[in-house]
Amino acid sequence: MSGQNFQFFPGRIRISNVIITSGTDSADITELFKELNLNSSVNNMTVTAEFVISDAVNFLHNFRPNAGDTISIDIGYFDFTKYFKFKIVDVRNIADYQRQRGYVLNCVSNFYYKGMYKEVNNALTGTTSGIARGIFEENTDFEKANIWEDSVGIQKIVFPKWSVNESMKWLARRSAWRNDSVRMKFFQDSNLKYNFMPIEKAAEIYNNEPAFKYVYNIVAGSKGKDQIPNSKDTLTAVKDITFHDKQFSIIQAFNSGKIEGVRFAPDIVNKTYDPVSYNYFDQFNPDIYLNKLPQFNKFNFEGGINQYDVNTSFTQPEVSDLNKISDASNIKKTSVDLSQVIDIEVVGNPIIDIGQVIELDISSPEPVSKNRDGKIDKRYSGKYYVYSKRDVFNEDVQKMALTLVKESQIGF
Repeated sequence: MSGQNFQFFPGRIRISNVIITSGTDSADITELFKELNLNSSVNNMTVTAEFVISDAVNFLHNFRPNAGDTISIDIGYFDFTKYFKFKIVDVRNIADYQRQRGYVLNCVSNFYYKGMYKEVNNALTGTTSGIARGIFEENTDFEKANIWEDSVGIQKIVFPKWSVNESMKWLARRSAWRNDSVRMKFFQDSNLKYNFMPIEKAAEIYNNEPAFKYVYNIVAGSKGKDQIPNSKDTLTAVKDITFHDKQFSIIQAFNSGKIEGVRFAPDIVNKTYDPVSYNYFDQFNPDIYLNKLPQFNKFNFEGGINQYDVNTSFTQPEVSDLNKISDASNIKKTSVDLSQVIDIEVVGNPIIDIGQVIELDISSPEPVSKNRDGKIDKRYSGKYYVYSKRDVFNEDVQKMALTLVKESQIGF
């Protein structure tokens, strides 16, 4: 992270050119803009954008913004500008204040909006990731692809007039990653780029060098009379942290397929079974996990397996999405195990995005003493996946709320 250009005012932005377009008509509503909330998650195929509008000129009546209109915005940083464009899907939270109205323009991506209406109705042959890439490129006119990983296995698929959105979600669940036995996710990041990848790809990219490092409740190294307003400490400090209600839940981990599973694929001609199994403890490899030790203790695991016959159990939830590739990806579906989840609030910056790995140091809560082993809380410190993100942009400041997930421990 050396060499990054930190602004004099960390989190500062400049909002301009908030333009709404309806057919051939357009209007600049920058003066009415109060706030943009941009929500992204590795579990959602579109970002959602909420424009908070303070309307003292009766714009809602005169221009009549409606579903399908396009709204765009320029967000200026210290040395570059981001251009975002969305489709309005509804107007909500209308409040009347006598002299003005407040309301929210709720928006989605252009690709998602178009994908609600357009259908896939033909037979396509190739890898499922390649088929998905073709459908995506045929139906996008603004958003671009970012990370698009290759799947294994050539297939011929007949699409029965599914929507583009349903087709893309189905193809992601069906796609086995070539680098590990896991399935893909199709999601849009907070830069409005689309990704077709398993979350484990982030560990491959960022494990040796996380995208960013945050610290919580640790005295900054540059504190004192010589500290300057644009210090790196301001940008890397966690302002608030919230622990989710359920932590280290073996039930959630087991149900997500994280712990163990087996698939029995019968060969009815030869009257044999071909078992494919997965065990978190036996196959734990620190090279493909975020941290060096498992999250649960093996000696507390009672055993037992989730199992089904992949050729006959097509009525079970999600099983019909799984092809017959002979690996463990249909029992170890790519997932971010939600047994250890935290939310942090930090100063906004254009570096952090969902699908990345960040590092977090949290100070140990007990009082300082000679018997305390270091100052880091080793249960909650470590590397985390950025699972979801909420960017809040007002007239001149950006804030971020990050939901972080990890599936392993740094050790004790």
